[in-house]
Amino acid sequence: MNGPNDWPGVVTVYKHHDGYPSGAAKAIEAALDHAWTLPRFEPAEFAAGFVTANKYPYSTSNQRRHYEELAAKAEAEPTDGVDMASYYRKLAKNAEGGGHIRLVPFEGLNSYQRFAGDIAYLYDVRCENGKIRVTAYTTREDEGEWTVEKLFEGSIKQLARRKP
Repeated sequence: MNGPNDWPGVVTVYKHHDGYPSGAAKAIEAALDHAWTLPRFEPAEFAAGFVTANKYPYSTSNQRRHYEELAAKAEAEPTDGVDMASYYRKLAKNAEGGGHIRLVPFEGLNSYQRFAGDIAYLYDVRCENGKIRVTAYTTREDEGEWTVEKLFEGSIKQLARRKP
């Protein structure tokens, strides 16, 4: 980084069930609406924008509303002896707003070993030449041995076109 529109720092983010990896591009892009206008980029502030843009759908009240809607639909369209409405109402009663969105305190390859072993993809987000640049990593476990690979590096648009 040495250009006038390069900002120091990186933020590493994770979104559970992100639609790997094209869905992650949507989550990262959504954060731009809640962050400084590029080329200004401050990692901690972008991280706050990422959480703001992506956490709300997973709030406790939204989770409950979602499961109540599914329960109502299940009552209207009964299935063969399976009481899905009761199942969804139980989920609504026990809904929680935690999880789903993470700001990972370690960059890139170190994240998997030091943060969480069940994450399939993590994304380092930085600003270069006044544009967001994303580095994506994936992991695999084979007989207790974890390997981490750099999967992708490029723009949000390029990430959106990427297949898992």
